[in-house]
Amino acid sequence: MKTPPTRTCLGCRRARPQAMLVRLVRLPNGTVVADSGTRAAGRGAYVCPDAACVERALSRGRLGHAFKKPSEAHPALAAAVRAAGRREAVPATAGKPEDTELCEVAGRDVDVLTVRAVGR
Repeated sequence: MKTPPTRTCLGCRRARPQAMLVRLVRLPNGTVVADSGTRAAGRGAYVCPDAACVERALSRGRLGHAFKKPSEAHPALAAAVRAAGRREAVPATAGKPEDTELCEVAGRDVDVLTVRAVGR
């Protein structure tokens, strides 16, 4: 049996399965955003979705060190990471293919995602 890929959290520095972490990506303008689809081009960094890890990851220059370039967190990054940990993203076309919208992320067109809560 193959072991799942592991990544290290920027906040707690513990290695965890990649599926349990939220990927962050640095846009060309230096802003760091959550990459919900793990498809954005470029260097990625990972963080646990809990509040303590997110707070530590966004402080003390950890983003700049992880991306090896000056970086600043998007104002809504902390909320987006916590939401990604609690929710599952599904394509917007899951219900109505005619409602597909495109938006530009890092210079490429991608499908808009609709986020829905996962039953607990």
